[in-house]
Amino acid sequence: MTDPVTMPKTYLVVLALYRLGGEGDVETIAVKAHELFPQEFSWRNYPELPDKDAVRVHLSEAKKATFGGLVIDKDLRKERRGDGGYTKRFALTPRGLEKAKELERMLETAPMAATKNPIEYKRLVEPVLQSPAFRQFSAGRAMLDIGRDAFLLAFKLFGDASDFVIVGRLARAEAVVARMPESSEKTLLMRFIKEGRDAHGV
Repeated sequence: MTDPVTMPKTYLVVLALYRLGGEGDVETIAVKAHELFPQEFSWRNYPELPDKDAVRVHLSEAKKATFGGLVIDKDLRKERRGDGGYTKRFALTPRGLEKAKELERMLETAPMAATKNPIEYKRLVEPVLQSPAFRQFSAGRAMLDIGRDAFLLAFKLFGDASDFVIVGRLARAEAVVARMPESSEKTLLMRFIKEGRDAHGV
């Protein structure tokens, strides 16, 4: 049996939204997420029920720059639905659609599961994804133009940090990235770390 590929739970919600055609309200998305990944999106004491609150949290995460702005929402609470209620709908952005297709291809080759211990990812990788240096690098700016201080700040390091601290932080971040599933984001992160080291001698 193929071992599951682990990834942030937010990506599993993005995939569920994709399976719904790229748009849906939180209840419908929660049902689909539970259908695809029942162990990840169910109540602890009632595993047969979808955990709507968890799905809502990860839809909000998917909207953030941390995950690349994969989802947008439209507040329809002032617009009446056909059944007389109100709702809020979520939809994939173009980047979200691209990411979802990538996840769909991955699912064809191996099962997926949520990362069980995302603490290192949140501490070491998310700050990089949110940093101006990484955004500039993603847009094609050369590492030498980005600068040493901006590169180090992506890892929450100041320019006067010791070589020992810098090398250790970069090594830990690289190890976390190496455990991520294969994706364009992982490739870009690995390039960012390698080119930063080479360009700035760290």
